Amino acid sequence: MRLNQNLASLNIYRNQVSNYRKQSSAIHNISSGYKVNSAKDNPNDLAKSENMRMQIRGLQMASRNSQDGVSMLNTVDGAIDSVSSMLQRIRELTIQAGGATGEDDRLAIQEEIKQLTKGIDNAVNNCDFNGVKLIKNDEVIDNTSPTYIKMASGANFGETISIPKYNFSSDMLGGTGTGEKIKDIDVTTEEGRNKALSSIDSAIETVNSARSKYGALQNKFESLYNNIGSIEVSIQGAESSLRDADIAYEMVELARANILIEAGNAMMVQSNNFPKEVLRILENMR
Repeated sequence: MRLNQNLASLNIYRNQVSNYRKQSSAIHNISSGYKVNSAKDNPNDLAKSENMRMQIRGLQMASRNSQDGVSMLNTVDGAIDSVSSMLQRIRELTIQAGGATGEDDRLAIQEEIKQLTKGIDNAVNNCDFNGVKLIKNDEVIDNTSPTYIKMASGANFGETISIPKYNFSSDMLGGTGTGEKIKDIDVTTEEGRNKALSSIDSAIETVNSARSKYGALQNKFESLYNNIGSIEVSIQGAESSLRDADIAYEMVELARANILIEAGNAMMVQSNNFPKEVLRILENMR
């Protein structure tokens, strides 16, 4: 039994400090919902968690891009449908002009074709999705060789989808090269009607080909959106296991720390009474 150094009390105090730290850690984890609140808690898991969070946020934005892609292609499909309908009507009128029609009738048909041509230009010019115009691209010289824009489709660099841009204006649709364009159609003469049919058929083929490509891209965006959602959920689950606190476990740790602290306080009182035993021994030596 030592008077100057109460080793039992010092050991109890050391354990008490450790238990207070465990109690504080458990309370912190329960209140924050995380078991890794700073780098010192678990440096390795924190680094993994931050990398996963970076992937998750990238996937969330890619998911939004996919939704925007679907919406943009829906807008374009509506405009192309209008252009296709007007081209079909122009073809119908061209054939009508070659029937039992007089000069006045052909002039009236030509006027309707002229208005339909303006309607095609209006549909093309007004097809705008957040500043992006896919069927009115002045950089395109020939619709057989479209230009492309790239849309981010993933969380990492280089993950993109290429979307073609065309020019479906009346001065671009029609015969390839130096062939007759839709805006130059003249059905008042037999020669003009023959050229018009060839030009219209070429324009319809170009529009239908582009529409099928946009439809395939729309399906691709929808499939991509579903895939990104599945990947995002999987990564969130993995990140949660690294960083989120198990509340049941933390409650057990908190209860254990509380019991040990109360027991330590009781033992501290007992150990502080040890020096008094020395005084009793000295009193008995009188």
